[in-house]
Amino acid sequence: MQSLIYLSHVQEQDTSGLVELYTNPDVRAYLGGPVDREVAVRRAQVEVSIERELPFWAIRTRQGEQFAGVISLDTHHDGNDVEVSYALLPEHCGMGYATEALTLALQYASDTLALKRVIAETQSKNDASIRLLNRVGMKFEREIMRFGEAQSIYVTDW
Repeated sequence: MQSLIYLSHVQEQDTSGLVELYTNPDVRAYLGGPVDREVAVRRAQVEVSIERELPFWAIRTRQGEQFAGVISLDTHHDGNDVEVSYALLPEHCGMGYATEALTLALQYASDTLALKRVIAETQSKNDASIRLLNRVGMKFEREIMRFGEAQSIYVTDW
């Protein structure tokens, strides 16, 4: 099967897509809500210009090379684990892009970074994200309270 998307480092051309991700109420429903546009613009400008130790990728469609969302590997809040995080623009949901992007990111974490474990944290009421994490083979580890909400921690099973 031919891949639907590819991952590339975020670039200046992605600024408007990032701002849309940060300000969209649907995208931000389980991420603390949308941020102010001015804050989103500054955050997007930083994301496209900083050098990072771990990757922050744009998810791009193969057909039309559209910005569909982002996926990243970063140090988790606990300071011990590497966390995979992702967000897609609503018009790109339900097309298999998140499954493919998450699979590619986890493969990179395992094969290139030689990580033994990657985690994902999502609000426990975010059914779509939980289905995605299960679909790519991540396993539920525990539930914690953070940001005033129950959060589910999922881990790779390598």
